[in-house]
Amino acid sequence: MKKIISVILSVILILSMAVAAFASAETPYDDSKFFDYKGYTIHYREWKAEEQKGQIIFLHGFAHTTYCWHNMAEKLVAEGYTCVLVDLPNFGYSSRDTMEMERLPREEIVHALMVYLSDEAWYVAGHSMGGFVAESVYDKYPESVNNLLLYGTSGNINTPEMSEFVGNPILIKLLVPLLKRLAKHEKVIDKIIKVAVKFCFFDNEYFAAYDYSEIVKSFVRPGTGEGIFYSFSMLTDTNYEAIKNGPAVLYINGSKDKVIKKSAVQTLIDNLPENSEYHIIEGGGHLFIENYADEAAELTLRFLEKNPEK
Repeated sequence: MKKIISVILSVILILSMAVAAFASAETPYDDSKFFDYKGYTIHYREWKAEEQKGQIIFLHGFAHTTYCWHNMAEKLVAEGYTCVLVDLPNFGYSSRDTMEMERLPREEIVHALMVYLSDEAWYVAGHSMGGFVAESVYDKYPESVNNLLLYGTSGNINTPEMSEFVGNPILIKLLVPLLKRLAKHEKVIDKIIKVAVKFCFFDNEYFAAYDYSEIVKSFVRPGTGEGIFYSFSMLTDTNYEAIKNGPAVLYINGSKDKVIKKSAVQTLIDNLPENSEYHIIEGGGHLFIENYADEAAELTLRFLEKNPEK
């Protein structure tokens, strides 16, 4: 366990080297929208279906953005599901946490956006870290959730000791400026992201044509390093009892995913409620939601048809 924590922290430290030269435009996409909530500005993109069967809010994983959901969302919108793609705080084009801000649980911010956009309940989809947030959204606001759609994730256990260490303001104040100075040029970040993304695909052909610059451009925005520390410290433990007693869950993983621990996957499977579905996409890595989007979307659509919105 200590080795895993050490590796995670090492990755965080390296990736925290933000370079101001990469500062992004205020509206990165033609359909970019922003939602202000208690000092946070959340970037999201709303893709509306012509004849809506339901609405899905999508939460990305660590270091990614709304970009990871493009392939799946296009297919789901075409079948009648309005899709809202969200950049979680500290990632993409949303606000970065600072020591001056009142740091809020991710699920509170996501739920506020859900209520702002619609009075109806949502399907809440999450990949990897975004799955942890999705689970907590249901735990705290079950009346706003139809079903959970979980991809390449598990349950989350965040010990108080880990939260206190990662979110320690003294540690952040000392390390983040140092890491910024160590980042001599843009190729450092570019190389790290490239290696990480390739590892998550396990698909050299798809990766060869993949535009990972979309991740780099947002990841190196000022404040990302500091925000990532806070983001990890604010993740909420998964309430397995709430999930077990809730509505059916769609849970999909890739057979070649080397990021999510098998024991954590099994724990979530053991706590899925009745009528839930668990699928494994053969050949899929951690980011199967992109290169296996057709299969993931098809499984999702079948599940949604069986579980129409409330």
